[in-house]
Amino acid sequence: METPILTSIVAALSALLGVALSSFFQLRTQRINQQFQLALEASKRESEGRERERALALERLAKAHRQLSVIDREFSLTSLDIIWRAEMMDSEYDQRYLSICHEVDELRVIAGLHEASLNEDVEKMFGQMNIFWGNFKTVLRLTGLGGNVTHMTPCFKEAHRAATEIESHMHSLKSNLADLARRYRVDSFQKTPSSN
Repeated sequence: METPILTSIVAALSALLGVALSSFFQLRTQRINQQFQLALEASKRESEGRERERALALERLAKAHRQLSVIDREFSLTSLDIIWRAEMMDSEYDQRYLSICHEVDELRVIAGLHEASLNEDVEKMFGQMNIFWGNFKTVLRLTGLGGNVTHMTPCFKEAHRAATEIESHMHSLKSNLADLARRYRVDSFQKTPSSN
């Protein structure tokens, strides 16, 4: 073979090899970039999902706190005195009690399904609410019948004791809610910079 032909063949093969190697590396680089982009998108979606869940958790905690405030007000010693002095009928009080039970039901859902650490105090508080209701209903019935009911009457004393227990559980629950909210916020703060 002649040298010019051999040189042309070697040059052509070198050019083809160069194009093949260049294409191979471009495809490899593109594949690596695509994998990186997919991983980045997956990480971003995961981070956004965690943020959404954290925001929902904080919203649930705020709702639980509002419900506790409503319950706290209803079973406070001040409310007990106001209702008693207003000479509310025991049947009227039953309706009032049932309406506050709706708040407790919502709180029980949050504690039972989302924040199990609150469940025990919520259930104990609900038990004391039932004790309060039964005794205070008796106070209202006796008062309605013209009985001499004082702060020393056993049913009044028991309603007072239950209200104090409810308040104790309320403080524990609100403290736990604040701790949980703080934990959710700290987790959010600590994870946010690494996801950027």
